[in-house]
Amino acid sequence: MSGSLSGKFQGGAAGGFISFSALYLFIYYGFGAFSPLITQYYKSIHLTGTQIGMISAVAPVVSIIAQPMWGFICDRFQIRKTVLYGTLLVSGLVGLLFSTVSTYAFVFLLYILLSFFQSAVIPISDSLALGYAKKNHLQFGDIRLWGAVGFALAAFLTGLLVEKWGPSVLFYSYCLALITAMLFLIRVPEEVTESSRFTVSMFKGMRQLLRIPRFLLFLMASFCMFGSVNANNIWFSLYYQEIGGTVAGVGLAFLLFAGSEAPFMKLVGYFVRRWGLETTLLLAATFSAIRWFWYSSAPSTTAVLILFFIQGVSVGFYLATAAQFVRENTPASLQVTALAVFFSVGSGLGTMLCNLLAGWIKDEFSTLAIYLFFGVVTTLGIIPLCLIKFGPWKQIEQEQEWEATQ
Repeated sequence: MSGSLSGKFQGGAAGGFISFSALYLFIYYGFGAFSPLITQYYKSIHLTGTQIGMISAVAPVVSIIAQPMWGFICDRFQIRKTVLYGTLLVSGLVGLLFSTVSTYAFVFLLYILLSFFQSAVIPISDSLALGYAKKNHLQFGDIRLWGAVGFALAAFLTGLLVEKWGPSVLFYSYCLALITAMLFLIRVPEEVTESSRFTVSMFKGMRQLLRIPRFLLFLMASFCMFGSVNANNIWFSLYYQEIGGTVAGVGLAFLLFAGSEAPFMKLVGYFVRRWGLETTLLLAATFSAIRWFWYSSAPSTTAVLILFFIQGVSVGFYLATAAQFVRENTPASLQVTALAVFFSVGSGLGTMLCNLLAGWIKDEFSTLAIYLFFGVVTTLGIIPLCLIKFGPWKQIEQEQEWEATQ
């Protein structure tokens, strides 16, 4: 292992790659222990579909406000690792508190607090990893795939533990994983370029970002794409049981689903070089829409498991290339802010809408109808991706605009 790494990286770069990979492994292990099985906890305290939808929508609402704020702090003071240390620690400790409450009101309040700190974790870690990947001429997907591995392992192992000892175990797994991630963050390098040293007003920076047509269209696409993908992490557990699956089966399904993301993230560099970022993103969104429509037809659990690789093509490709698209189509001085706005819209507004409507759809219709809704939403997201691919706005024009505003 060390020999192959030393051949691929120069100097201490191999250590940085290992540290980043472990960081992503344990961050997403925590998320994989929490998100896919949290509905089992909601069921144990007898929440309705509408209440689950309201709680699940809290995180996106908070992130809309918190993520740009975290991004501005990191860009303004260049303290990304410090902020990431603090948010990982507090997020893990707040997660433990869920095991002590059992009423809707307290769960709702705790989720607000958790979401505030958790919303900083992915944009900052992605910003650090993207800077490292660019300096060392790597594909971001080579690092990000370890997040998929962690998520997959956590969903499977935690599913077994929840079936044996109850839903409270997922909160302990979540906290332990984030604390472990902090240990690897110590050795993660932080690249600071000259172009990212100067600072701008947070709102001025956001206005500048929203005047970039390609970035604005991509926000629209990710609103739809990430909204349905993130909401699926919440509702799939109930969906899988409705079509005849078990709680342990949910863990197995997520092991296969998230596990399939890793090899496709590894392959994404080939497709990006051959087809380009835009076509790869469009392919991922198309497969995602097909997947949701198929789920709404109530396939057997066996068919769902056999065709697990659809998630690798759709989610794996999109996750590995989305952050890269943001980085390549926004000014270097606003990298963290751009990623924060991107996650606020996609994982924020999009997820909020999908979870709110999914809760109402479950109570009024069925869990199957939720996936028909996801299919429609994702199909709408394909439209702005087509405009990016075939429209008049090219990246060189954006670069000229950035230079004119400096």
